[in-house]
Amino acid sequence: MKHFTVVLLLLSFPFALQASDCNDTANEIRMSDRIDDAIDVLDDCLSEELGRVARTYLLLGLTFYDTGEQQKAIANYSEAIELVPNYVTAFANRGLSQLMNGEYDLALDDFKQAIDLDPDYMQAYYFRAFAHQQQGDYRGALEDFNTALTLTTDSSEMATIYYNRGRANKELARYDDALADYEQAISLQPEDANIYFSRGLLHHQRKDYDAAIADYSRTIELDDRHARAFYNRGLLYRKAGTDFLAVRDFQAATDIEPSFARAHVNRGYTHMIPLLPLLFILALG
Repeated sequence: MKHFTVVLLLLSFPFALQASDCNDTANEIRMSDRIDDAIDVLDDCLSEELGRVARTYLLLGLTFYDTGEQQKAIANYSEAIELVPNYVTAFANRGLSQLMNGEYDLALDDFKQAIDLDPDYMQAYYFRAFAHQQQGDYRGALEDFNTALTLTTDSSEMATIYYNRGRANKELARYDDALADYEQAISLQPEDANIYFSRGLLHHQRKDYDAAIADYSRTIELDDRHARAFYNRGLLYRKAGTDFLAVRDFQAATDIEPSFARAHVNRGYTHMIPLLPLLFILALG
């Protein structure tokens, strides 16, 4: 997740773009004295041109979002909305950039505006759920995740929603619901390492250590650069008394992230465990 758990940014636009030059068509109609018809065609032509420019601003906004320049992204989304006041996608994406910029209330206003314009716009509910989650409002997040699930049949989007709803349920100590969400996400997207890692954390927290080790191991199979999975599995191997496996995992974690202090400390401590009885005897001697 570079900026956000999943890319759910649609580039849809409410106006159809036509290849023909509508200005020429309108002029021919005007010259044939069909003035009202010419005005209708020119209105459509103007809407089309404004739509093209607004979509350009939207794409600029998305590009600045990708580079992390949220203030510039917001400015371009605002230009798109200025041209096309009912541009739902621009409102939703501006809300996301507002959120990334720390403007929580402004973000919620934009998501609400998008939902008011299109109550079936799934992305706005998903982004708003993410906003609630960022602020610790997990119940609000659950409500929006639930709505978002009813508005998509795309398996990748559904998997992402289940995954994030699972995280919200975990924060609310609704562990069985969280586990069910993670399992739904895995059934839809079985190659996503992050889902297995999150399920592993849940098993770890509930002291189901064998299941946690299995999930950390699957995480590592899918992403052999996942330092946290190595580290957490090392903790459980040490708890099980298999110190040589624990040392191996702590070493892997530090190889991936040399600044991973806890992995360094635990590797050193695990190395010392077999020496502790001897050191105790020597101290007494």
